[in-house]
Parts: sequence; C-alpha cells; structure tokens
Amino acid sequence: MTAPDRKRLDAMRRIAELRRQLKQIEELRLARVMREEAEIDEKCAALIATLNDDTPLHGLFAGHMAGRLKRLTERRTLLEPLKAQQIAAVMTEARHTRFAETMIDRLESGVAAEEEKRQLESLVEGALARRHHASLA
Repeated sequence: MTAPDRKRLDAMRRIAELRRQLKQIEELRLARVMREEAEIDEKCAALIATLNDDTPLHGLFAGHMAGRLKRLTERRTLLEPLKAQQIAAVMTEARHTRFAETMIDRLESGVAAEEEKRQLESLVEGALARRHHASLA
C-alpha cells in the first residue's frame, strides 16, 4: 500500500467515525424532542381528565387548568417543526455516514488490489530471478 493511499484510507476512517458521532448526536436531539412531546401529551391527557372530573371545587381551578392546557398545546405546536427538522438532520447524517463507509470500502478494495498486484509482481520477479540464476549455473 502506498503512503498516500494509507493516508487517504486513515483520513476517511476518521471522517466516517466523525459522521457516526454526528448522527448519534442528531438522534439524541430527536429523542429529546420526542420525549418532550410525549411528556406534553401525558400532561394534556391528565389535565383533560381532571377537567372532565366531577369532584367538588373542581370549577374553581377550571380556568387555570384550561390556560395550562392551552400553553401545553402551544408548546406542542412549536415542537412539530423542530421534530421535522431533527428528522431531516438525522437522515442527512445517515446519508453522509453511508457515503463515508462506501468510500472506505472502495479505498480498502483498491488498497487490497494494489497489495495483491504488488505481491504478484514480487512473486513473478522472484520466479524470473530464480530462473535466470538457474540458467547461469
């Protein structure tokens, strides 16, 4: 393997590792958004259940609970574009990661072919040298 080929392969491996880490970071961000979305859904469901309850004094807090439900719904609405953006970011990083891994595979097969070629040349040169040496003897 030539030095530039090895350097390219090493550089591509580092790039691929970086891409894997970036993809993982984006996946964690998406998970955080989805977790917040699920928490909001749970809180909304609990508030709705409380509003539908027929307990005494329940009417005293209905306005407060309705306001809280409205704020939670607004927050969830704000999360939708963020969630779509994070999904797109994960898909982009996944695409970049696959590309880097494909490049590594191509470089490795090129390096392997180069090494095989070098070994074959060495074998042929050795056989020719032995043949030439035998004809001189």
